[in-house]
Amino acid sequence: MRLRTNLLYLVVGTIVPLIALATVLGLLLVDRERDAVRQGAINRNRAFMTAVDAALKGHISTLQALATVSSLERNDLETFRNDAIRVLEAQSDWQSIVLTKPNNEQLIVATRSGSEPTAQTVDEPSLQRVVNEEKPVVGELGYREYSKRYGIAVRVPVRQRGRLTFVLTAVINPEQFSRLIIDQHLPAGWISGLVDPTGHVIARIPVRPNTDVATQVFMNALKTGSEGWYRGRTLEGADTYTAFKTSEFCDWSVGLAIPIQEVNAGAVRAAWVMIAGTLITISLALGFAYWMGRRITAPIDSLADAARAMGRDSQTTPIGDSAKIKEVSDLAKALDEANVAIRERESLAEREQVALKSADRAKDEFLAMLGHELRNPLAAIAASARVLRTSKPDSIVRVRAHDVIERQTEQMTRLVDDLLNVSRLTRGKITLELEVIDLLKLVQSVIQTWEQSGRIERNRIIYQGEAVWVDADKARLEQVLSNLIDNSVKFSKPDTNIQISVGKEGNTALLSVTDEGEGIDPTLKEHLFDLFVQGPHESDRARGGLGLGLAVVKRIIALHAGSISVSSGGVSQGATFVIKLPAVQAPQGTPEGLKAEQHTNGTGKILVVEDNADTRDMMEAMLRIEGFDVITVNHGTSALEALADKRITVVLLDIGLPDLDGYEVAQRIRSLPEGDRFKLVALTGYGQLNDQRRAFAVGFDEHLTKPVSIDRLSAVIRMLIERGADKT
Repeated sequence: MRLRTNLLYLVVGTIVPLIALATVLGLLLVDRERDAVRQGAINRNRAFMTAVDAALKGHISTLQALATVSSLERNDLETFRNDAIRVLEAQSDWQSIVLTKPNNEQLIVATRSGSEPTAQTVDEPSLQRVVNEEKPVVGELGYREYSKRYGIAVRVPVRQRGRLTFVLTAVINPEQFSRLIIDQHLPAGWISGLVDPTGHVIARIPVRPNTDVATQVFMNALKTGSEGWYRGRTLEGADTYTAFKTSEFCDWSVGLAIPIQEVNAGAVRAAWVMIAGTLITISLALGFAYWMGRRITAPIDSLADAARAMGRDSQTTPIGDSAKIKEVSDLAKALDEANVAIRERESLAEREQVALKSADRAKDEFLAMLGHELRNPLAAIAASARVLRTSKPDSIVRVRAHDVIERQTEQMTRLVDDLLNVSRLTRGKITLELEVIDLLKLVQSVIQTWEQSGRIERNRIIYQGEAVWVDADKARLEQVLSNLIDNSVKFSKPDTNIQISVGKEGNTALLSVTDEGEGIDPTLKEHLFDLFVQGPHESDRARGGLGLGLAVVKRIIALHAGSISVSSGGVSQGATFVIKLPAVQAPQGTPEGLKAEQHTNGTGKILVVEDNADTRDMMEAMLRIEGFDVITVNHGTSALEALADKRITVVLLDIGLPDLDGYEVAQRIRSLPEGDRFKLVALTGYGQLNDQRRAFAVGFDEHLTKPVSIDRLSAVIRMLIERGADKT
């Protein structure tokens, strides 16, 4: 199928939605025209009813003024009759004035010719409303025998000395409201009528007698609301749209009927305009599509020739007229560039293969390194365990075996922690617990810990600087500094110093770690903070490690909105790592110096719940060496039974137990009457953030991940015992 045909199909496919849109818009326009007529009719009714209400309120005001004349206050009815006749002569739309007692007894019926004999009250319900409500009332249309005419009673109460004494009524001519309708100058064929609450015609154009009643359709419409719009037939039988409005003041209603033809005339004209515009648009679109199709196909043919030549020549063949259409010209240039790109693609594919092989080689080297790093401590631990079994209890070799097991266990723990930290950081699972800390004091604390643990010789680390405060996670910054110190120790000789400096530059805190070690090869510097990157493998395996420390450091610093950089003069020239963090103001009242950690001697018994026999026995032995009174069990059920010993204060609880898991055991302990007095520590291999949250949710006080050092475990136990003592 040719391109020109496809272009025509494209235009047709585009026009169809336009036709649908035009149809919808036409219908909306028709509705809008009808709505405009409807709204105009409703507005006319509102204006008309406003005029009617104003006229009635004027009559009420005149009556209220008449009710205050002195003759009525003196109960001089004869004089009041004369006053009423004078008022009546000034009110051309009044038929008569009637004075009535509240009990419906007529006293005066004044007309322009004098007075008429009293007669039976017309529209008694409106009179009774005045008596009951003591406020002005507009009555219904009624026939008066004494005047032989229809009139409307407007009544007001007359109060004297705090009580209702009379009801004063003015009977109004309905013709007054006919004049209001005429003043609207309605278009020919329109019908407007005013009716009372019973539906009797008060005034109407065309004129209808007052005896007529509005159609049932109109009366039903009045029940739907105070105003509205409906389609129906008039008293003459004409098919119309009628807008109606009911006055809240007098309960009269007006209807404005518009012939169907006039309502639809504007909508029909709008629809025809829309149809004509749509047809013209379609014709123009098809003609333009045909012309544009012919204009495009010629350069497309030239472009096809150029594309065929692209595979044979180093450059595409010029395509002549394609320059008239920018997109076609751009495509021609793109084909020329693609000709070059095709030749480069094979070169790129080769480079990608090299990169993939390099990555695969790095993976294999890492796995080999991991196996090597794990086998070394395992071999040492296995050998030490053998020595412990065969040596005498008090022999020096037994003590050395203990030391080997502790050192190698710490090494394996660091390896596992590095792997877990990288995994958490990579997946964004690390949550920082921020606090304002002094960076210099943190450095002092870490150095003190390294020296006291024997991991580095005293005074080998030299530090200087000033107090600089940062908003950071203390534990994570300690981890960062420890990794940098460990890195410097690995790549420096024992007789060299490590310098740490803390300072401030503007609003930035600076922490630098400098060593005098092997330095950094310039080729390695660019990838130093990548995962699994280390120096030469021969020396690295002697030092140990997986090449994860600096990668962890960089990610932790990034989480703190900081940065880390490294500089080195080259191989054997040492290296300097500089950390930059946002500095904050020092908190007020900050005490100087590091706070010494306070321990409380253990009191009470420690219950160890552990199903692994070796772990359970060694933990019991270590805790007893630390001075704690310990009992052990290997099941969750046994743990609950052991709690009968009132001296138990702390429970070290494994999660993976053979009968009840640690979470359920913790929940059952907390449900005991004295469950709150126990301090629960989750001692488990599950160390993810969700595991910690679940542990705290079921009632654990602390969560420790295996393996845990005896120093750390002892500190936690003493802290919990001290916390329990403070509460008591």
